[in-house]
Amino acid sequence: MKFGKIDEALTWIMQHRSDHAPFERFKEIMKELGDPQDDFKVIHVAGTNGKGSTVTYIMDILHALGYKVGTLSSPHYRTHLDRIRINGQNIDEQSFLTIVNERYDFFVANKLSMFEMDYVIMCDYFKEQGVDFVITEVGMGGRLDSTNVINHPLLSVIVTIGHDHMKELGNTLKKVAWEKCGIIKDSSPVVIGRISGGPLKVIEEEAQRHNSPLYQIAEYQKEKAGSFIYRDQHYEIIAKADYQLHNASLALEVIEVLKSMGMIEYDLSSVKKGLRTSLWHGRFEIIGHAPLLIIDGAHNLEGAKALKQGLKPLPLKKAIIFAALKRKDYQTMLKELKGAGDICLTSFANKEVFEASVIAKEQGLKYYEDVMTAYDDLKMTYPCIVICGSLYFLSEFIALYERRYPLNGQR
Repeated sequence: MKFGKIDEALTWIMQHRSDHAPFERFKEIMKELGDPQDDFKVIHVAGTNGKGSTVTYIMDILHALGYKVGTLSSPHYRTHLDRIRINGQNIDEQSFLTIVNERYDFFVANKLSMFEMDYVIMCDYFKEQGVDFVITEVGMGGRLDSTNVINHPLLSVIVTIGHDHMKELGNTLKKVAWEKCGIIKDSSPVVIGRISGGPLKVIEEEAQRHNSPLYQIAEYQKEKAGSFIYRDQHYEIIAKADYQLHNASLALEVIEVLKSMGMIEYDLSSVKKGLRTSLWHGRFEIIGHAPLLIIDGAHNLEGAKALKQGLKPLPLKKAIIFAALKRKDYQTMLKELKGAGDICLTSFANKEVFEASVIAKEQGLKYYEDVMTAYDDLKMTYPCIVICGSLYFLSEFIALYERRYPLNGQR
């Protein structure tokens, strides 16, 4: 079977989300292909929150320094194609379609999942395009994630350790940390964010076991929203949420380690420019002004806390439209978000979505059948609307919103 149109190929791939096959099986499949992932200089990024932002900051800084940087992330934001990018540009439709058609028989014969197919497509595309660096974002955990087929990463990054996927990763933060430490490989430097206590001890022990140098983010000082001092240098970022100062500082630490390894040509003004112009969509992102419209992928407790903190300085009456997957700890998230604004629940097109109507009735919250109905109603009385929860929910909202208000048009 061959696909003539990109939509056909994308539909087919997205029907194979996961078969929960053993990780070792995919590792053997990649070995049969000659382990093409090991032909790249790979920066492997894990963490509960902040992975996407950190990946983007690193990518934009390296791009500003003159390098060609490929990234793999998930889930997608606007289109499946934005999972695979070079210097922030999605893989083009023709390249994606060509690779899928060339690899179709291989994909079917080996019963690959969507994410596994994306990984193989990434390897083919980045090799064809001759990228200088590859930054791959862990989907979940680390130890058994499909991206962990990399045998010799240039360096590994652990952004945060928090409460998410605890059913799959373990019921304590130390167990979660151990799973994420699965990306640490022998003699490969490890760079970590603000992690302390038991999780830090786990990381230190794993780094030592692998004879891997460990670097932790230094203290950064906030100057004002979107500007900070790191290692005695002033930096600016577009994002105004304080938690992005952490992710930006971590990206800067990664760049410092790459410089110390002799892997990059370093120019401070280019580093500052790359960081200053970088933006990871969907994290405290303002996409409208009448009313002020903020979207934030807060999909776990730490994400909800960060969002609440980010909303505090805004002196506006806020409506929070929330939707999540039922496997998430949405009850704890809703409890955390109370006081940040008036919470309204809705649903979205996903078979794993939580029962919003039932939860709304139990908690005395307003419920809307769909997000655009909620937005149309609430914008009449609220000067600030926040769309948050599942990243899949954000993706659906953005698609619906942009049909009505194109990005290059008036909102």
